[in-house]
Amino acid sequence: MARTLIGRIKSYYDNLSKSDQAISDYLIANIDSAAMLSIQDFSKATHVSTATISRFSKKIGFNSFQELKLAIHATDAGGTDEFFSELSPTDNYKEILTKNFNGNISSLSSTLNLVTEHQLNQTMELLLNAETCGFFGLGGSNAVALIAYHKFLRMPLNTVYHQDFHFQQMQAAKLTSKDCAFVISHTGKNKDTMHLLEILKERGVPVIAITSFASSPLAKAADVALISISEEISFRPEAVASTVSQISLLDALFMMYGMRMKDDSKNTISNIRQVIRDSRLS
Repeated sequence: MARTLIGRIKSYYDNLSKSDQAISDYLIANIDSAAMLSIQDFSKATHVSTATISRFSKKIGFNSFQELKLAIHATDAGGTDEFFSELSPTDNYKEILTKNFNGNISSLSSTLNLVTEHQLNQTMELLLNAETCGFFGLGGSNAVALIAYHKFLRMPLNTVYHQDFHFQQMQAAKLTSKDCAFVISHTGKNKDTMHLLEILKERGVPVIAITSFASSPLAKAADVALISISEEISFRPEAVASTVSQISLLDALFMMYGMRMKDDSKNTISNIRQVIRDSRLS
């Protein structure tokens, strides 16, 4: 689907060079016809060298320009999607609901296509070897961190989380190389988030970043970066769809961890369920 490839390009866009941005702009504007162009055609259309185009392909996650072309071909074969149709003042409530849901579906699909088995293996290795896992995020990302913390409380893993930035700094300072941390940020370049990352890295804590921008400072500095793809449309910031994908990513990691730690998790889950049952009115 077109949005999957465009979403990938946009996740790298802000930190690309002007030449690479020119290639990106051309691809986004001409995604339907780009599959027919040779690397020389690309060079003429964008006024950059063929070597720059080859390097660009690798910067956005492809092994070569030919692999990028195959992705464009697949995009072309898939046809035009309507997942991110713009909202209209004439839309009825069901149409707005449908477009909203379809936007989230497309974000999930794009994110699924971008996350690799290797990244998941790296993430699980850090989680399975950690004594304590911290969940860090500010603003809207703090809500995502809370949801992840709430899930992992059910596992036989020490977990830490706090809503307040100053408390998060103290928690980060207590973690060590024997632990791990999730740092969540839509942009990956929030100043306070990067300060938390700095504290964690100084302590030698392995960091798993969850962000929407693959070339952001957070993604580059993390030990593993899981990228959530989203697209901005009128009246609805891209961070909303990104949040859905980030929560789904963390939910999947929770299930992976639970499966690997199934025997050790049984007592913890049973005890928590009993406490919750006891708190309910009969």
